[in-house]
Amino acid sequence: MGVQGDRIFAALKETGFPDPWATFGGCMCWEAAYSVQLKQAIETARKNQDEPSFAAVEALFSVKAANLVKARRLLEDVLTDFDSNGTWAVLDEKAGRLDIEDVSERWARGMVEHPFPIALYSLQFNWRYMKEHGVRAFYEMTTRYVDGLRDNTGRWLDAWKVEAATGIVDRVTTEECDLASEEAPMHCNVCNKTICALLFMDG
Repeated sequence: MGVQGDRIFAALKETGFPDPWATFGGCMCWEAAYSVQLKQAIETARKNQDEPSFAAVEALFSVKAANLVKARRLLEDVLTDFDSNGTWAVLDEKAGRLDIEDVSERWARGMVEHPFPIALYSLQFNWRYMKEHGVRAFYEMTTRYVDGLRDNTGRWLDAWKVEAATGIVDRVTTEECDLASEEAPMHCNVCNKTICALLFMDG
């Protein structure tokens, strides 16, 4: 086992993760990072109740939102470009030949062992989705997911504005929205790994 995966990794070793996938994956990692920073900033603002602390929260909401706009634009560009150059058909053919079990075995090497390897399971879900629905449909689904993250950020911001105005602490919304954002890399930073398995397949 691992033969197809070994060939894909050999190609990946030579070139690294290509854009726009590498940049998109980075955006999804920042989505989680900004969320952690935002939660910490909110805790500081709750404690200090001063203008600099409140300004820090607002600044993080802005940069988090801008990062998701960037991610959304990257997906829109891919959908448009691949529509025009016929890439979807090529990727669908490769997805049909992808040996998920084989590639998963190779990708699992070096991962920290856990009873529920969420990154690996997410990769497997992505590949199965591509096989069943097509590669373009997968990125349409991913676009909807990013839209959901943007809505999540807006809901969090609205809740924070109410809290800042009233002084009534809303811990539930903060915890829910933070968790949604922290989950994003497990769904979407693996996207660059998902697509590279197809891009670097033989033939």
